[in-house]
Amino acid sequence: MATRSVAIDIGATSVRVAEVEMRGGNDPRDGATLTAYAERPIPVGVIRDGAVEEPGTFAAVVKDAVNAAKVNAKKTTIAIGHPSVMVREVDVPAQPIDKVRASLAFHVQESLPMSIDDALLDFYPTQDIESPSGPLLRGLLVAAPRELVRGIFSAMDGTGVGLAHVDHTAFALWRSGCRGELMNANVALVDVGASTTKVVVSQHGRPRLVRVLPQGGIDATKAIASAFKGTSVDAEALKIQVGMNTNVAPEQRPVADAAAHVMGPLVESIRNTLVYFASSNPGAGAERIVLTGGGAYLNGFGQALSSATRLPVMIGDPFAGAAMGKKVDAASLRGREAELATVVGLAMGGVA
Repeated sequence: MATRSVAIDIGATSVRVAEVEMRGGNDPRDGATLTAYAERPIPVGVIRDGAVEEPGTFAAVVKDAVNAAKVNAKKTTIAIGHPSVMVREVDVPAQPIDKVRASLAFHVQESLPMSIDDALLDFYPTQDIESPSGPLLRGLLVAAPRELVRGIFSAMDGTGVGLAHVDHTAFALWRSGCRGELMNANVALVDVGASTTKVVVSQHGRPRLVRVLPQGGIDATKAIASAFKGTSVDAEALKIQVGMNTNVAPEQRPVADAAAHVMGPLVESIRNTLVYFASSNPGAGAERIVLTGGGAYLNGFGQALSSATRLPVMIGDPFAGAAMGKKVDAASLRGREAELATVVGLAMGGVA
């Protein structure tokens, strides 16, 4: 039986709405169909550091995107992916998942970077393991600041959208990116958004590590604009066309230097994250990188990341093995599929 779910990805610069239909089978994501899609830009200043500063404008943008997608938004999935949300692998006593979640505070309070009273906790199980003290359940603990989640819900109140589920962007990226042959590999999913970069390391189809880095593609746009201060240039276009590519004409060198100056530290942070995981988990280090998000199309970024990590880098396609419905303007998405990895993954794990 086919089921449809709607997801809304709220980024720093845009709102994306997607409806995905999935059918039964060993992996319902195989053969999924994107049945509806729309996106709308968020004006500058409406969202700052993950917080909605102008609720009225924000609500109008979300409503416009939902109406453009022509979907039933009574039950939708949204995501949080702010750097303040901690995601950490933990082992807890094996028991039914509802009891695990009910007892999380008792088991993890000593490892939280915030007061237990200020945190909202969840647990994503990944593996059953045996230990000398008995069976354990391994998984990813998610600890979000209570005020951050309240702020998201408050901002959504004026949109007329019904919330059925709140997810973490990392799990959305894993769902859309770790499929097919990648389910049997050790892979790093790297999503370069406008203001943050998410890194998810998956080992044989199980997410093992999540990091959210407070840097993104907008940093390169700002740096390029600053390099040409006083001159009218399309910094966003230059970021894509020239980016970090070192093999450019002399007149384009200021663009490449500006982009490399701000994106180089991000490449190093990603490399350090993967080195840390590999050293902590011998034999489980990433064998390849799947790059998504708008920053995936920044010229030279993938090459720089591959050189720094000594790993092959490929651009992710959330539509691999999937289809697009008749209502979707496929031509408008061609060549920018990687930008939709989060919203497609959210819908794949949403509530029908």
